[in-house]
Amino acid sequence: MRVLRIIVALTLISTLVKAQSKSNPAVAESKGQETILNTQSELQVSEVFEGPDCIGRAANSITVVNTLIKGGSAGCLDLQATDNIDLEDFFDSEFGSSFDARIVSSITDPDPDPDPDPDPIEKVCENLANHGPANPHLYGHASSNSFVGDLISLYTPEYKIEGLTDWKLMSTSGPAKPGSDLKHHYFREPSDGNSHNIILRTKAGCQEYRDVRNQKVNSNTLEEMMTFSGLGAMNPKITDYYIMVNSELENRGLYEQIPVYNLFTDRVVNNLALRVNGQDYAAFRYYNYALFNIRGNSDRMDTPALFPPQKDFVLDISDDGFATASRYNVYRNYQGGHWSTVTTMTRHDGKVTATVQGINWEIDQILVNTATGQSYSNIPAFGNVFDLGYLADGTYIFKSKTYHGVTINEKIVIKVKRPSIVNEY
Repeated sequence: MRVLRIIVALTLISTLVKAQSKSNPAVAESKGQETILNTQSELQVSEVFEGPDCIGRAANSITVVNTLIKGGSAGCLDLQATDNIDLEDFFDSEFGSSFDARIVSSITDPDPDPDPDPDPIEKVCENLANHGPANPHLYGHASSNSFVGDLISLYTPEYKIEGLTDWKLMSTSGPAKPGSDLKHHYFREPSDGNSHNIILRTKAGCQEYRDVRNQKVNSNTLEEMMTFSGLGAMNPKITDYYIMVNSELENRGLYEQIPVYNLFTDRVVNNLALRVNGQDYAAFRYYNYALFNIRGNSDRMDTPALFPPQKDFVLDISDDGFATASRYNVYRNYQGGHWSTVTTMTRHDGKVTATVQGINWEIDQILVNTATGQSYSNIPAFGNVFDLGYLADGTYIFKSKTYHGVTINEKIVIKVKRPSIVNEY
């Protein structure tokens, strides 16, 4: 991986930058030229370029991030900017491909389309409805004081925050999964402190999809950890499974009863049951419905909605009628918007898993420990569940990324505290 930053003065014309030593010289003139010039002030390029056409991108300022120009298909990318071109994070131009980056005095051959679009083919209207096939998620980040959203679709969609922005194109992190034509798209827009409705569409003339709720960035992230005592002793046992916690803290207070929608296991475990805070009992149920459109689906277990615990609680899970069990301290906090709960489950032996709601759970994701730089990929069954290994009690800050390396949230709070398995009063 090479990180290259290009900043060239306006007086320098037609500067050529080769991405890597294995890149061929620019050969755009020998190919069919498909110029998609964009005269907006800022443009982010995050794509895989391949095929016989040379793709053109232009703007005053261009940032290239998580981009690959394939060599086997002789991919070609031609960039024009009047101010600067920055190559950030992963960028690779394979042998046999071409890359031309030029700082110019003015953009040549401007796109006559008044609503320029980075998609190389004519877009067809897509269904962007809430809980539809694109599975949009629109919410707020307290840490960045921003409205954010993402979805999965074939074409790059547009968003509008009513009363705050006009129509704007989303950014694209890359394929929903490697090799897929469907892509993951996202946006981040600074909040003005007010509540707004967010509207989605594929392009002008397509149906507009309003969010089913107004959004407001909530600064009450509920990060205080509650304490428990008097739960009694238990005979510990470790069983091989992971749990995804489906939960919501929106507009709730620290000491309110806040239900968990349900728990999902990543596999079938017979006779599995749980107790909440040593008393409320529920059995897991066999679950074989499809949760995902893009990810693979497998049979698993789920629970009914839990008896409403407070924000944090203790969970005992057993497969033998509680002769033995695994005990977890379950800690929840809030990222600042709808369905953006972070749930940390610390098992009695110190094993920690986390469910991070926010990014579309269809795609693979990464948590990065901001203090150590250590990265953790999601488990195979869920895009938003992470095995963090054995951690000492304490508070840890992570950032969440798509598997392409695009950072979505810079502050994911994980608090670890082992539960006691002996009598404590």
